[in-house]
Amino acid sequence: MIRRGLQPGACPDSFVRSRRRAFMGPAVMTRQALHLIAAAARRKLLGHRQYDGTAREICEQVVHACFEPRARFFRASPGSYAEFWARDFGRCVPALLELGFEREVGDTYCYALSQYASAGHFALVITRAGHLFDFPAYASDGLAFFLHGLGKLGDGALVRRHRGFLEREVERFVDLVIDPGTGLVRRRTLFSEAQDYAIRDSSCYSNCLVYVLRQALDRLGLSNPLERYDYPTLVVQRFWDRDHFLDDQGGSSHPAGDAQVLPFWSGLFGRDTAARTRLGTVLRWMDAAGLNHPLPCRYGVSKSTGPRMHALHRINPWQRDTVWTCLGLHLLEVLRDFGHPRLPVELERYRTMVERVGCFPEILDGRTAELYDGPLVMSEDSMLWAASLWNLLAPRGVGTAGPGHHASEAQES
Repeated sequence: MIRRGLQPGACPDSFVRSRRRAFMGPAVMTRQALHLIAAAARRKLLGHRQYDGTAREICEQVVHACFEPRARFFRASPGSYAEFWARDFGRCVPALLELGFEREVGDTYCYALSQYASAGHFALVITRAGHLFDFPAYASDGLAFFLHGLGKLGDGALVRRHRGFLEREVERFVDLVIDPGTGLVRRRTLFSEAQDYAIRDSSCYSNCLVYVLRQALDRLGLSNPLERYDYPTLVVQRFWDRDHFLDDQGGSSHPAGDAQVLPFWSGLFGRDTAARTRLGTVLRWMDAAGLNHPLPCRYGVSKSTGPRMHALHRINPWQRDTVWTCLGLHLLEVLRDFGHPRLPVELERYRTMVERVGCFPEILDGRTAELYDGPLVMSEDSMLWAASLWNLLAPRGVGTAGPGHHASEAQES
């Protein structure tokens, strides 16, 4: 049953009156880093948090633990990332709505939009003290995930209330991110992405998220400066290489997991015969490259020579060949939306993993499939991403967590 809360477009007074200054100076950055290290140290010393029950029950407990009841918003996690992260929340919104969290999703958007309006701009993260920041640069995917989820919520009154702000932020995004000559992400420019330590040259991942943003703007009825670009054609022309997608426009040949998953998850290709054939080709390539071992999906493999990494990766090397469960869940959502026969196998692998470790981990070691334990940080054990697995395991048939999924297609199948 859907939990009914506020009237559409309405927000609690505490949201509207928030006027904290948004500034990510050295002191704030230092506090964030120390919190991340301290949270990891507690897990290293005491062990990660474990939940009882089946995989579905574990995921349910994790999702509830991620909701902050006083400020009424979804955190990315209750431990290492106890803040609002637009990327992580937005990617989970469709699953959260299907699971009945309409009120909590609406409250979270009220919280975030009031903070953004007070600060005068969008950013990837809103700290508990009300500061905004992107790391390590402006996030090329944050606004896309945020508006993707807002479009799924369907609260027209809330969108109308913040229309001016949202359209200004879209204009800022286009100015910062988009090359007007190609419509693609600017080359030789550093942006924050899910793999935020990677230094890439107009990545396939980010360009797919630009398409997600374009579709969300249409759904929300906002001015759409991206509508003139044909992203399905552009992505194939710039990134497709016989049997897989290249990581970025720089032509790097290393295996990139997100470059294989996002073209399908974003809905770029629909689900016709040609798209299904391409998906099968990509899955075989991923398997041969080792990207789906021990579970889907790794950002890369240990023998890879790319991409270049931020200097911090030397002391916290967790984004080269580890399994990131958010990416694996996107692949599972693709398999579900395509009706692919491989879905039950991969879903069982995730179910078994969650019940074995007793939590929903952020990162798995690429060799042992245990929670990643690095020199300074250890994998978070309670990511909001659990909503996606909970939704996939729910016995209701086809869901709608991928932006390319259409209810009519589900009914026809």
